[in-house]
Amino acid sequence: MKRVVCLCLIISLGVLLSGCRDQSQNNHEKAHLTISAAASLTDVTKELEKAFKKEHPNVNIDFNYGGSGALRQQIEKGAPVDVFMSANTKDVKVLHQKGKIKDTYDYAHNQLILIKGRGKKTPPLDQLKRDDHVAMGEVASVPAGKYAKMYLDKHGLWDKVEPHVVYTKDVREVLNYVDKGNANYGFVYQTDLYAGNTQDINVEKVKVTPINQPITYEMGRISDHDLSKAWVTFMKSKEAKSILKQYHFE
Repeated sequence: MKRVVCLCLIISLGVLLSGCRDQSQNNHEKAHLTISAAASLTDVTKELEKAFKKEHPNVNIDFNYGGSGALRQQIEKGAPVDVFMSANTKDVKVLHQKGKIKDTYDYAHNQLILIKGRGKKTPPLDQLKRDDHVAMGEVASVPAGKYAKMYLDKHGLWDKVEPHVVYTKDVREVLNYVDKGNANYGFVYQTDLYAGNTQDINVEKVKVTPINQPITYEMGRISDHDLSKAWVTFMKSKEAKSILKQYHFE
């Protein structure tokens, strides 16, 4: 009988300790913040994450990068996202009209530029040859692609350039095409030429390609998660603005 009682006590004690251990592990689990961000933010968001974690050390941030239009469509379909950081204002406005985003904020500006392989001879855009290629984002889903078409239309070049266009899913893929020599030209953002303060050595800027509207980056909260509110507040801080400037955002 005593053995049975002792055995029951041992089992009960084991269950109690296991419960305490599980509770302790739960108390130390890190919170998660999911941010869908335009591909042109790939480098700067890593630095922003470091700064944010100084005040929120127990947070894991999962970044989902892509073209702003594609990311917006994912959110519309119910993707589990806390914050959306777009490379334009259009996709944020679409979500706002559908009641899927709040606390919107214009956090940065950028410039569209034309690039080519460093030191390579290239024909003018209106004199491209059969095997010449121009890389640019999909017009419908990548803001930089839409801006590139606006620029080409404005200067009467679209009809001549369009047969040579290679469409990509985001600006990082454009950069890769030109970097690897698979395209003579590419339309990217000014910030894409840099990783921090280090400029890509394989490509060079041909010129800034201005359009009739500012290139404004807008963001907002998708969820009511406290951390999504904290991220938006952080992005309005002097520290965040300083980091964006270091990465050549305006």
